[in-house]
Amino acid sequence: MMRGMNLFANTRHYLRALCLLLCLGASSLSYGLIVTGLYDQEIVVTGQGDAERIRAYREGLTAVILKITGEERWLSNSAVQRAIRDAQSYVQEVSYRTSSGTLEQRNFISVRFDRALVDDMLNTAGIPVWDQNRPAVMLWLSVQGADGRRELLGADSDHPIMDIVREFSRVRGIPLLFPLMDLEDRRNLPIDVAWSLNEEALRRASARYGADAILGGRVLESPGGELVGLWQFLFRDNVESFDSFESDLSAYAQNALNRVTQTISSHFGLLKLANPANVTLRVESIDSAKDYVDLLAYIQALAVVDSVSAALLDGSGIELDVSLIGNTFLFTEFIALGRDMEPLESFAQESRANTFYYRWVR
Repeated sequence: MMRGMNLFANTRHYLRALCLLLCLGASSLSYGLIVTGLYDQEIVVTGQGDAERIRAYREGLTAVILKITGEERWLSNSAVQRAIRDAQSYVQEVSYRTSSGTLEQRNFISVRFDRALVDDMLNTAGIPVWDQNRPAVMLWLSVQGADGRRELLGADSDHPIMDIVREFSRVRGIPLLFPLMDLEDRRNLPIDVAWSLNEEALRRASARYGADAILGGRVLESPGGELVGLWQFLFRDNVESFDSFESDLSAYAQNALNRVTQTISSHFGLLKLANPANVTLRVESIDSAKDYVDLLAYIQALAVVDSVSAALLDGSGIELDVSLIGNTFLFTEFIALGRDMEPLESFAQESRANTFYYRWVR
């Protein structure tokens, strides 16, 4: 009976963890996640008149561009500013709704912008577009109150900074994962170790969540209201540490999250090349017709891929001719986000130019 209760408790923990993925359309707990609705925006309006609708279009397109570029600096680009002034030309679909809240009735307009038109505008301006397949970031955040007590915040924490972080994740379309803070988390990352931002401990504690990047942070709340802290961002093999001093909790959290978002979006941002690259992709362990269909669909869905076709079928291996709209580095990075394929190092000695070797592991 006790074993059954433990199984139920563990299942409940992981179901709760699944709900912590702050992006719509997330299909798994770990690794790169699909963020839907990047070209959709809902804006509060006071009515359905032309002036108010145009204002909402401009506000909505501004928010969409921020989501799909990841960097605020692009909003000052002259081509982007022209597009925002002419936002109605990028609108694909519009609908209205009225909230049913008991305190105050509010009206909203939901706007869907044309993805092709927006992407083309950005690429023409030389601005990379951040695709919907985005890396999941694990957040370990420790706080020390004015009374000197420290706490490592988890999914169920009610500290006000968590609402700020969740809202940033929603508005900017960056998947954030929060720890369950169960026995395993507390054993892997005791509060004193979390406060020290020990790199090895952060990586070890994050392994169970399968995140693509890790953000560790600590904030000291002084009796006078000042916020003093330190952040450590682990992404690929890079470790970036930076401190922060603020008097406003929202500014404190958003400054760090902005910095992280900028780093990730600049890494994965896609800019179409004038002369697309063509590569050969060799994939082993294609053992059924379903594997073949799934592989083609998977590769074609990568934002960096323009077209794909089968070139050679050899036993359980297949070679694909792939035309890219970006560089080969991004091709391998997008594959790594999905975790459906793993690189085959054993083929390194016999590798051919512009040929990549993988095993299908879905």
